[in-house]
Amino acid sequence: MTEKASPALADSSAAGVIRALLDFRSVWTTHDLVALSRVPAPTIHRVVGCLEREELVTRTAGAVVAVHDWIALLHRWAQDFRFTRESTITQWQAVGGLDALVDRIPPTTLPYAVTGTFAARLWAPVTPATTLTIYTPDPHAAADAWNLIPTSTGDVVLATPSTDVVYTRPRKTPTGLRLAAPTQVLTDLLTGAAPSPTTADPLLTWMQSHELQWRY
Repeated sequence: MTEKASPALADSSAAGVIRALLDFRSVWTTHDLVALSRVPAPTIHRVVGCLEREELVTRTAGAVVAVHDWIALLHRWAQDFRFTRESTITQWQAVGGLDALVDRIPPTTLPYAVTGTFAARLWAPVTPATTLTIYTPDPHAAADAWNLIPTSTGDVVLATPSTDVVYTRPRKTPTGLRLAAPTQVLTDLLTGAAPSPTTADPLLTWMQSHELQWRY
């Protein structure tokens, strides 16, 4: 049976609102959220209303919205926005190995963002290494540019996302490789971008201890 996504938080507009609430340590007016997420005000009211009913945000005088527990909000989003459901996934093998691949990627102009365990290890090096998972809108163009060979057992996963929010607020390694934001990487690890959700534990621990380093 096909798993059904909740319409409340799974669509791309809702994802833009959720990511804004997660990525920033702030209190929000609707105007602020519209300006940052570029999501229409009616959608923001819908999403915030859903979160308020579930006690994941509070709304005070002047319609100011605050998030008091980002972990609870992220876990709630992960119930609806799941990596394995919101992405079309293909497997590949990198000619010359992964080290050569990560050197080839930064000079190219293709849109992409690395997620999964490879990205998590930048912040939490004890994260178990699995595949190199990369969001990109056109896997065949990426394969041509990055010298990838299709295979059912490859250690490179190209994920075509259902929403561009996965490219929002990326980070860069010293060599210029773009990583998805920590909140996106953590959500992906919890929802299928790793063999087990427990693979996300080191990154979650790091994010709890270093909130000022990743949450604006």
